[in-house]
Amino acid sequence: MYQPVSYQLEGRMGTREDLRQLIQTCRKLNVRVYADAVINHMVGGGNDGNPKHRTDSGSCVTWPNKTTSSSSPSPFYTQDFAYTYNQHSGQPPSQEFPAVPYGPTDFHCERPLNSWNDPLDLNAGWLTGLTDLNTERDNVRERIADYLTDLLGIGFSGFRIDAAKHIHPDDLVAIFSKLKRNMGGNLPDDFITWWEILLGGEAQLLMCDSNSGYNYGGYVHDALIRSGFSSTDVDKIKIWNSGYPKEPSADCNSITSWRNVIQNDDADQQTPGSTSRDMGDQGTVLVIAKNVPLHRQFEIKLFINPNGATDNNNDFPIRAVLSSYYFPQNEAKGIPDGLSDCSLCTTTCNGCQTVPYQKAYNPNSCGYDTPQYNQYTRVHRDRSIIMAMRTWMQLPTNITNDQIGLPPSCS
Repeated sequence: MYQPVSYQLEGRMGTREDLRQLIQTCRKLNVRVYADAVINHMVGGGNDGNPKHRTDSGSCVTWPNKTTSSSSPSPFYTQDFAYTYNQHSGQPPSQEFPAVPYGPTDFHCERPLNSWNDPLDLNAGWLTGLTDLNTERDNVRERIADYLTDLLGIGFSGFRIDAAKHIHPDDLVAIFSKLKRNMGGNLPDDFITWWEILLGGEAQLLMCDSNSGYNYGGYVHDALIRSGFSSTDVDKIKIWNSGYPKEPSADCNSITSWRNVIQNDDADQQTPGSTSRDMGDQGTVLVIAKNVPLHRQFEIKLFINPNGATDNNNDFPIRAVLSSYYFPQNEAKGIPDGLSDCSLCTTTCNGCQTVPYQKAYNPNSCGYDTPQYNQYTRVHRDRSIIMAMRTWMQLPTNITNDQIGLPPSCS
């Protein structure tokens, strides 16, 4: 899901029309939908037009180029262990995504991302080998802004920007300036975006020192104002900096709490061994610890008395809860939509790790379903968490399960 090959709204989850209808159904029920936009990079290596590649051991292996999506395939060509020129073009391997379209000059030169305090590495490095877009180029900025505009056009209310700290702050300001232009000069009333800025030892660079040259705190705020954003529109551009819950002031209070997004666990942490965040004893990852009472405690705290809040009615207006699914015993990490079932495999099936189908919606779920393999977590259906949300939003809590869509058995 984080390795795009095009900006076509189609893939294993369905068609563009399926997505549009889903969003419209949600809107009719007063539920807004936000997209997880991956605009820092495209997919990594493995699909060059040249079939000859060299393995880590030095031997030769061949595989063909690939396409993705169902009814309208998107071809893509990226190098991976390629050691000869492309037999069709006579050129060295390069990045090509015709369905976007992006070509070789639209990417940064291949550079390992091995420093988190070097602005060049952060911006131009290939995150885990993913082909890094050259967002300094105006045509790349335009194409990304058009993609975001399209998402709003089919009904999304905004986006989470994945890997935002790997896109130079100036580039993000330029992209969102183009988006604002595309929308007629102002962002929609219900628009929200939150940029993923994972913090660690680089907090001074990324958030605290507005003069660091690579700063998403005071620098981005001022840059947006200089670019013609109103204060109202700047408030719609929020930051998730990962300091919460252990270090809620990791950003040195460089942005207002109104622009700070907070959450307990997140998708990155579901990978065993992930070091993307250190919550210490202030949070827990459900699918790893599988400790329901502890996780519930931190989710309730998120709404009742989050760390760092001095005015719970007004601080941190965006608080995210993650509902996901447990990974199967073989750690395949596939989606239980039936398309990762090894019984469907017809080629290169050795070592296939299966994830059988399981329906996502379960009207009988009370949240925190028993962690059977492939069982969805459905945190959002836990009554105590729902009541904590409603308390924070100053909504009535003396309501029946039926009124909030839960079966009578939920307590």
